Amino acid sequence: MDHKVIIKHIEDTAHHFLHSVHKEGQNTKKTAIIIRKYVVTGEITHDEEHMLKLQLADTLKIVGIGVPFVLIPGASIVMPILIKVAKKHNIDLLPSVV
Repeated sequence: MDHKVIIKHIEDTAHHFLHSVHKEGQNTKKTAIIIRKYVVTGEITHDEEHMLKLQLADTLKIVGIGVPFVLIPGASIVMPILIKVAKKHNIDLLPSVV
């Protein structure tokens, strides 16, 4: 495989990941509002509960991918491969973009 193709794939994967992290930041703010509502009223809607569960799963994905990406030298090369292998096994490592 041509090194330009590999670099492009890495850039695309990193862009998708960073976009997902940005969206997760926005969703985290919405989640904080839902949690605050639950603490005050003791109730949330079914849709709000679903969003909380989705947000928790996405946060765990970001931590699972982000920590090695920052701490392990060369992880930026390994991550696209890991994501591709995970997809072959029907595992989505990237956060959902809602």
